[in-house]
Amino acid sequence: MRTPLAIGIAVALATFAVAAPARAVQISTGATSGVAGQIVDVPVLVSNTTGLAIRSLQFDLSYNGSLVTATDVIETGTLVATAGWNAAAFDDDATTGSTRRIRIATAGATAMSGSGTILFVRFVIHPTSLTATSTSLTFTGFEFNEGTPADTTTNGTLTINTTPIITVSPNSGTLVRGNTLNFSVSGSVTNPVSWFTTDPSIATISAAGVLTGVAPGAARVFAVDNAARRDTTNSEIVVRGMGLTAGTLPVFVGNTVSVPITVTSLTGLGIRAGQFSLSWTATLANAIGVTSPPGTLLNGYGSIGFGANSGTCTVDFVGSTDLNGSGVLCYVTLAGLTAGLTPLTVTQALFNETLPALASNGTLTVQPLPTISVAPDQATLLAGQTRQFTVTGTITPPLAWTVANPTLGTITSGGLFTATRGGVTQVSVTDAVGATDANTSVTIHDFKATLGTVSCAPGATLIVPLNADRPLGALAVRSVQYAVTFANTHVTAVSAANGGLIAAWAPNLIFRQPQAGRVELTAAGATALSNADTTLHELRFTISPSAPIGTQITLTLASLLCNEGNPIPQLANGRITVVSPTDAPEVEVRELALAPVVPNPLRGVANFAFSTPRAAANARLSIYGPDGRLVRRLHDGPLAAGRHALRWDATDDHGTAVPAGLYFVRFDCEGRTLTRKLARVP
Repeated sequence: MRTPLAIGIAVALATFAVAAPARAVQISTGATSGVAGQIVDVPVLVSNTTGLAIRSLQFDLSYNGSLVTATDVIETGTLVATAGWNAAAFDDDATTGSTRRIRIATAGATAMSGSGTILFVRFVIHPTSLTATSTSLTFTGFEFNEGTPADTTTNGTLTINTTPIITVSPNSGTLVRGNTLNFSVSGSVTNPVSWFTTDPSIATISAAGVLTGVAPGAARVFAVDNAARRDTTNSEIVVRGMGLTAGTLPVFVGNTVSVPITVTSLTGLGIRAGQFSLSWTATLANAIGVTSPPGTLLNGYGSIGFGANSGTCTVDFVGSTDLNGSGVLCYVTLAGLTAGLTPLTVTQALFNETLPALASNGTLTVQPLPTISVAPDQATLLAGQTRQFTVTGTITPPLAWTVANPTLGTITSGGLFTATRGGVTQVSVTDAVGATDANTSVTIHDFKATLGTVSCAPGATLIVPLNADRPLGALAVRSVQYAVTFANTHVTAVSAANGGLIAAWAPNLIFRQPQAGRVELTAAGATALSNADTTLHELRFTISPSAPIGTQITLTLASLLCNEGNPIPQLANGRITVVSPTDAPEVEVRELALAPVVPNPLRGVANFAFSTPRAAANARLSIYGPDGRLVRRLHDGPLAAGRHALRWDATDDHGTAVPAGLYFVRFDCEGRTLTRKLARVP
């Protein structure tokens, strides 16, 4: 760049000027362009100057200083050079923001003539101006000979074109020796392209841009196209001696999994020691240890160390010989804690304290235990019975079946349950991964107690047995409490009969009827119930003569307690069905009985039903008045065993009709007396 001269030189030289014709001179800049880094000489053009006696000029020119920089004035081959003027003064004297201004002045003794380029302003396009843009070139204060002749200026533009470049990608990378990495070039590429690395002992690259790692280290990649355009990666391409990868595996909550740690070939690296660390979400898993079973590189190789903290673990090893080969180095055992997904991040992997490995992370998916369901959810069995249990859902065999209280039952590996004694327990199953389920309950009864289902005619008295489904001698029953409820509408009387094993405990037997439709019995004995019979007890029911045919009376065994809770019975209800006399079954007579009078009260004839379990030598059936006076003898003499019926026409022994009033029916047999009331109405 020239040293700027004082503007006064130009003014002094202007004293040589003479009067000139009054016509305006046109000033402009030529159309110029360039690319980043180029030098561009911008011409300052003038129209015809001949005869105008121009011997000096000065002007200011503004431009965008963030894109280009004005560096010099070039006069070679210009009008001022032809006229032999002095070297131009150049001053870059003002900046406002990105706008810069230069001031140029020149003069000579010989007048300028002709048209064309007065001079050139040299600009350098900034190397960073790579994309298409432009800067205005703006004239201010252009002046010939201190004002004469007049001039007219036209501003110009310096166009900056897009710079042809090429770009190599990727710009960085890491790979394991022996592995490859593909490179490409983009931009203003002129094929063919030549590829190079800065250190072929670390990595080589083919004519197609495929880089191959050779040895641990780092190198850069650069490409040169046929137009000599060049680009180099900004970062180094790192070649690792080996790669280390943590496996990706699932594990169920509460289970463990062996995560493989694999390495690429270690052969030729002289590896005798190494260390790596893993990290994961601490709430999802715990590290248990490290294993090196047969087939792993560390099997039988030196010593292996293991350390673990919350969410991290470190494994190190050392040996006395070179470790060669590739594959599974070892396994890290993790235990799933809660369901979720966590990366297994290899936070560091270093061999021989100097060779870092290219680490690849894994993933651990901790899965919730599958849902399985035991069926049936509830079961009721009698001792000795079996029930097959099954399981549904996502099952991982084998299955393990268990009984909560094994004294109550057993279960096979196939889920077949056998009840052994009374009580309530549960059946559970667990599969191979720990999925488990238990049913709600298995209720076991030691025996089944059932009230009889019987039928009778209206007005009949019948026996309803309480039966067991098996002999109870082995259950050591020494006390019993039971209650029976029923609809009282058509039942006129209920009492305890003398049949069944419980009757043998008399007189330690209490029978009561606390309310209509409910009877209760409590009994105990020093001797346990035997195996002699399965009938536990009998109740005597008398049915109303007015009970309609077809009536069904449900007998509910509301409770049955043995020995205050053990053994445990299963309860089954009974029923009395009222049928016509012709359909009524013949029932064995087990006791002396006198049925209620039918009808009662009476206007015409009364019917009497009575029975005896054994033949009697002397039996009487008599009618007495309220004053104890004998009114009528209906039977007096021997009586066969079984059921009997007699009629009374409401007359006395003399055949005279008895008056209306209250009477008593009396049955005397085997030293016992049974009575019933009877009302006679007009």
